[in-house]
Amino acid sequence: MKRLFLLSTLALAAGCYTKESETTVGLTSFRVEVTSITTGDSPAALLPVVNACAAKYGNDQAAVPPAVRGTTDCPYTLPRTNVDIGLSITALDGTGGEMTSFNGPVSFRVIPGDLTGEYNKRWAQLTNGKGTGSVRVAHLYGETHVWVQDQDLELDYADGGVVGDLSQLPQEPDTRTLATGLSTGIRFEEPALATIQLPEGGSETSVFTKQFMRVGRPPEAGEPLTQNCDPSDPNNGKQMMLLVTGTDSSGFYVTDMTACRVLEKSVTGANVQTAEPDGYNPGRFNSIYIYNYSFPEGLDSGDLLWTLSGTVAEFTNTTQMSFPAWTLRENVRLLPQDQWNKYLDLVPPVEVNGRLCGYSGSPYLDDILCGYSYKNYKMESLESSLVKLRRVKFPKVFRNCDANGNNEMPMFCPVGSGTSRSWQNCFAEPADDPDLPERKCVIDCALGIGEYAGTICAEKTTYTNFGQFVVEMNATGPASAGMDESVPGRIMSVTAGTTSVRPSKTLPQGYRMNILCTQPVRARFGTDTVTVDQTGTLIPANTRFEYTLQGSEVTVALVRDAAATANASCTVSPDTRSRISLQIKDAVPDLNPDCNENDADAAKALQCKQLRAATFDVVGHLKHVGPARPRWNVLPRDQDDLCCYPGPGMECPKPIKPCP
Repeated sequence: MKRLFLLSTLALAAGCYTKESETTVGLTSFRVEVTSITTGDSPAALLPVVNACAAKYGNDQAAVPPAVRGTTDCPYTLPRTNVDIGLSITALDGTGGEMTSFNGPVSFRVIPGDLTGEYNKRWAQLTNGKGTGSVRVAHLYGETHVWVQDQDLELDYADGGVVGDLSQLPQEPDTRTLATGLSTGIRFEEPALATIQLPEGGSETSVFTKQFMRVGRPPEAGEPLTQNCDPSDPNNGKQMMLLVTGTDSSGFYVTDMTACRVLEKSVTGANVQTAEPDGYNPGRFNSIYIYNYSFPEGLDSGDLLWTLSGTVAEFTNTTQMSFPAWTLRENVRLLPQDQWNKYLDLVPPVEVNGRLCGYSGSPYLDDILCGYSYKNYKMESLESSLVKLRRVKFPKVFRNCDANGNNEMPMFCPVGSGTSRSWQNCFAEPADDPDLPERKCVIDCALGIGEYAGTICAEKTTYTNFGQFVVEMNATGPASAGMDESVPGRIMSVTAGTTSVRPSKTLPQGYRMNILCTQPVRARFGTDTVTVDQTGTLIPANTRFEYTLQGSEVTVALVRDAAATANASCTVSPDTRSRISLQIKDAVPDLNPDCNENDADAAKALQCKQLRAATFDVVGHLKHVGPARPRWNVLPRDQDDLCCYPGPGMECPKPIKPCP
């Protein structure tokens, strides 16, 4: 009892008191008010809002009231150009009152977004605590805030130094308080996969590189995101659906199933050689690879996701997300097996053909490497999507070009113009270039020229290190013969009667020519004046005839064979023997393309003969490997992504099944 009494007495003696917080003296923050939002173009224009909001005002963007623009119910569309945001700024003290004694420069930043304007668009001068300014930004999405801060200006760096017009920088004050203020939220569209992938400013790489982004919205965070497409697009207003199209040991691929169509002519700088029939890119820039550093446990091909987030990165020119996180919407493997592909069946692979590779109406040097030409956004629109190759041929030869044993292969590029254009070093080549022998070997092998003319060759070091090897794509010609007729301008029609005739165009020397006729004909190859009679080479009816032009030969003369019952309708098509790369080690480890038809093991020898005699249909994810030749790779997921058309009198190589 004595102890309790003593403690109580001490407590009373000590007593209790409170002390009010001291008011901070000086600048503490800024009031930031947005006064205008316009495009950074000249002349400036109001930013459009999403279609769902514009529809409330008769689909008239100009009729949307300023007060609702950029709100949660009426977000701006995701801008593809610079945006100017006008600001009114007031300095505040610790009581929240206006601090009229503050005079000096303040800098801007925008989150999310990037400052893109000149330095005079990145700061404002405050006099007697007030000022106005305009900040120029890009890559705005979601809820965006403009920050005004009493700190030094953010500078641009390149080539190891500061760049830009430094005369536009403000006079730096002696001290900075680091006080900050931000605007109320400005609402833009939430990002989609196409936001990350769609080329901007002529770039083939994502403009959001190094930025953390989240795509999608979980149900607990509000209504699912919907697509803001052109009103004519069937996907306009549909719910975003993120589909896992495949997994591997390091991550997985995701496709936005309901992404908007993208007009070819809407992508700045697109190198369109042959337009798509409907005017839209074959893909929607709606797929991405997610680099997870390990197999994505709990995910399966065919699953749906609510959200996907990570840091945008470029690896070998393929856009990906790293350090990812995701929320699962539906795991199809919990359903009966006949439903595992119910979503995958809704996104059939797009066939990669000559039109997508970049063919024009006339043969060109770059045609030999599918999609080699820069700014071929047809291929970019399909990056990380599922695609299909039809009737490709595997290599006949694997050649090790690594003469110096450093396990690396030199690059090569087309150099020159017109008829003098050729494949050489991508940079200035010294007379004693030590890589010259290797480069010539790689060029001849990869392109099937020189020593390897007329055959399909893959460089062995590349295959050993990366699993990549060259395959030859389907030949140009009529689809009725199983050929590629995606570029009609290359398929010449000829009616062969009793008088010798030639196609309307000549072909480059050395090209392979495919001829198909409805009646037997006689053919002779030669210069642009060649003629033929009944002593010419017989081409049977409805039989594909391949011929590689020799020496000065540039065309063919055709005449109806004496045994024909009518004039022959013929097609004559140049075959560039285009190449694309394939990677099958993980998908079909038992299928070895680097084989020997004369192997001492009879079973292996037969397997090799069957593989090289066959052609294959291949489904897989399309990957861009900028330094590689060819630049585009197709990666099947498993052996079911390949099927085979056996060679005459043969079977498909194991474990590949025949094509239906």
